[in-house]
Amino acid sequence: MAVPFPLFTIVLAAGKGRRMRNRYMHKVCFEIAGVPTIVRSLDTFNRLGTVQNVVVVGEMAGQVVETVGERFSNVVFAYQPQALGTGDAARCGLQALAPMNDAARVLVVAGDKIIDSQILSRLLAEFDAAGADLAMLVSPAEHGGASAGRVLVDQTGRPAAIAEVADIRLRACRAGLREQLGTFCGEITGAWLQGLIAEHSRKALPLPLVFGRELGKQLEAVPPSAPLDRQLLLRGLEDMPADFTVGDDGQRISADEAHCTPLRNESVYLVRKGVLSFGLQHIATDNAQGEQYLTDAIGAILAARDDDGIRFRAAYVATASPHDIMSYNNPEELLRITDYFQGRSHQSLGELAQRLGKSTIRTVHQWLELFPDHDEPLPATDAALAENYGDDLELIRERRRAYRTALLRFATEFGEQRHAILVRSPGRINVMGRHIDYQGGRCNLMAVNQEVIMVVAPREDDRVELRNVQPDLFPDATISLGRLVSQLNWDDWLSCINCDELERHLRESAGKWSIYVEAAMLRMQMAFRDRVLQGMDLMVLGNIPVAAGMSSSSALVVSTAEAAAALHGLEVTASQFVNFCGEGEWFVGTRGGSADHAAMKYGAKGTINHVKFHDFELLEQIPFPETHRLVICNSFMQAKKAGGAKVAFNSRVASYRLGVALVRRQFPQFAPLIRYVRDIAPEVLQVPPQRIYEILRALPESLTAGEVRRTFASDEAWEGLASYFQRADSDCAYPLRGVMWFGIAECARAREAAVCLRQGDLRTLGELMKISHDGERCFQVDDELAATPFLADISDARLHALIDDLSSWDHRRVTAAQLHRQPGAYRCSIREIDALVDIACRTPGVLGAQIAGAGLGGCAMVLVETGAVSELKERLDSRFYQPSGLPSGVMVCSPSAGSSLLQIGDR
Repeated sequence: MAVPFPLFTIVLAAGKGRRMRNRYMHKVCFEIAGVPTIVRSLDTFNRLGTVQNVVVVGEMAGQVVETVGERFSNVVFAYQPQALGTGDAARCGLQALAPMNDAARVLVVAGDKIIDSQILSRLLAEFDAAGADLAMLVSPAEHGGASAGRVLVDQTGRPAAIAEVADIRLRACRAGLREQLGTFCGEITGAWLQGLIAEHSRKALPLPLVFGRELGKQLEAVPPSAPLDRQLLLRGLEDMPADFTVGDDGQRISADEAHCTPLRNESVYLVRKGVLSFGLQHIATDNAQGEQYLTDAIGAILAARDDDGIRFRAAYVATASPHDIMSYNNPEELLRITDYFQGRSHQSLGELAQRLGKSTIRTVHQWLELFPDHDEPLPATDAALAENYGDDLELIRERRRAYRTALLRFATEFGEQRHAILVRSPGRINVMGRHIDYQGGRCNLMAVNQEVIMVVAPREDDRVELRNVQPDLFPDATISLGRLVSQLNWDDWLSCINCDELERHLRESAGKWSIYVEAAMLRMQMAFRDRVLQGMDLMVLGNIPVAAGMSSSSALVVSTAEAAAALHGLEVTASQFVNFCGEGEWFVGTRGGSADHAAMKYGAKGTINHVKFHDFELLEQIPFPETHRLVICNSFMQAKKAGGAKVAFNSRVASYRLGVALVRRQFPQFAPLIRYVRDIAPEVLQVPPQRIYEILRALPESLTAGEVRRTFASDEAWEGLASYFQRADSDCAYPLRGVMWFGIAECARAREAAVCLRQGDLRTLGELMKISHDGERCFQVDDELAATPFLADISDARLHALIDDLSSWDHRRVTAAQLHRQPGAYRCSIREIDALVDIACRTPGVLGAQIAGAGLGGCAMVLVETGAVSELKERLDSRFYQPSGLPSGVMVCSPSAGSSLLQIGDR
């Protein structure tokens, strides 16, 4: 399917709006439910992917500019010096789009219209599907609009003309005059003629308008009581149109038929830029108002013909509700619209309560009654929490206190009578399958009891008010969704995250926690661009260690997305949700996968989820034995993905993309089978394991960005590599072979780990954890914290040796040379984490340990027998934390339920 041309808007806001009876306020600046009309409109347009909005101003231009202000970065203003009509205003706006392609889509609309985003989405979809040059919004007659122009259609149903009410009355007047002049036998005077005109047109009309300029001027010079020549008047009327002609067959439609046609023009036009220019060149002023009608330009487009017949393809979309498009011309109409929006607010809260149920949404005061200030048993509350955390009473009491803290802080900030939902998203650990989710690999994921809790209340505007129970660490933030959308490329998600505007925004927002909430909201808005997502008031409490490899940032993304989906009634499957959250986190500049988000969404008490990616699938939920524990050990060294660690992290991601491209290039016989690192496997390529080592041997140990650009300068693969290497410094090196070796081996380890869990073979699982960590390791550290640099052997000689081992008849050599037993060299650990791993592995009862998360800081993960947890904690405290001057960072993790809205009681 062809990619649609960019979307622009021309918003007409130059009129006077005198009927609003307020000479100090421009019509488009009046507020509806607290939001200026033009701001509401521009926000709607931007959510649909508008590249640039051109606002045409004239009267009170300064006030319009000030109202729009700095809210939207994609707005330019065009000035209409004289009020010559809507056609002239559109021409002024079109001049601002002069550099744009003639095929660009331009939405032309009045600034005082309030249009539902879904009807605009239908208009865009119809325009693109029909390959139209012009599409217009119309309303059926039963929706009102008595003063709106009538849309005349030809016998094929194509819109063929627009008849304004004033012109319909003028032509009806001429038709009536013809009939009565032909049958009236008395004396005809100027006074009698003027009375007859007023009777047919409902008001006096200038005679030149009725009879044409020349005859009309003659008639105006005749005294009112003087007789007039009947035949002269009839001949004059013969030259003036009294009906409408449409279609190639010259179908005639009387003025009365035009007045009664069932379609009303809403003056909302989606048109190709070049086609609009054509129409504006054919505007005349021979109409009842003597102005340059935009409808005349549209009429010229509809009527245009060439040698093949109809020149431009046209279509229309009809509204389904009178509230799809609303406008106002006086204070009373504005009040009715405001009442509608306020009523909709109350109705939406009622709809929300009905949809979610009283067990899920209630006032904060009511929630606090379910989380009182004591630890006595609370059957309903405790049962709901046990569904998420299991039967550990101490853990349930601790979580009750946490929820109460969040609710009290929300009540202080936003009020305890607000209706709110409680959202939770667990942290996660990946038992095996690091760095391979975005390369289609498998992961073994556990959702844990460390989590993010949100108290969330809906808003009616586009603002997200973000608060945290620890404001000293996480400052208050306000997010305007409309403003964000207007600043970014809104064509599609990849265009958005790769645009220069986002890069500037990320530089300004580096280190701010609010950027993860922005990421979730914008990705959901992109996925549901036919809906205008509204804001929320959020209070956040979390106990996941920050930047510690347990995905505290991903938990913030997931809980925000859960809240947005619930409050807006978005229909999202679990797999779509996981993908949206994973792609959403690309917004902060990283290019990871969806493993973290899958763990959080699919988590279940007491289990580990074995999943695959591209396409995502939950393959199996495997019970985790009570005989063992996974213990997280915080290094207190933070890896901030939105800051400096992003460069190192992304270099590994780029190495994967580069490695896959090189393998496909150097081994063209395998290219059709390889899309991701996971595909470079014996079972996919149908080759023995030795062949995989030969493929690795063909890869250089490293390449610089300059070498990559030269290698792929004329290769079709460059399109997929450009975003990683185009802007990088030429001498920036990428650790290609080691990263690819790690990724290929980790894909095999993730499969083997599931087998170990399924069979209860935790000792072998521990060995795999040790091997996996060696692929991340940078140091070997003894109990005195003395560190020796560690460098994995990824040489040609090592690969030759592995090939020889696999070809031998020695069982031990063959076993040791299997892919899943090779560490590779991803090298994203640090000395502190290597120390935690090594001290833990020398502790009795410990089966294995490895880094947790993306690396470059964070935590270590230890697999230990339940009875050895205390000794492990004592050794880590005495050998690492105390000598390092750090508090104990040991946390025992319990497999918990996935992200959800908390429900207490019956629906």
